[in-house]
Amino acid sequence: MPRAYTVEETRGVMKFVVDSDTDQILGAALLSIDAQEIINTVALAMRHNITATQLRDSIYTHPSSTEALNEVFDKVVS
Repeated sequence: MPRAYTVEETRGVMKFVVDSDTDQILGAALLSIDAQEIINTVALAMRHNITATQLRDSIYTHPSSTEALNEVFDKVVS
């Protein structure tokens, strides 16, 4: 996550629950720098049925914490 390196706070964890059949995000737990920025994006996606793949493939501002969604969902979405 480029933003974490910019502010020199690289500690944290992100956990997402994604339905493997529908690719819908069912929940998330975030403990990281700017978690409030990311959780709002994830909550909006959940309310509007945006899939994990769609979040993974989105383009985010650089450097921002939401860029982590590209990396995290790249690991969990096939």
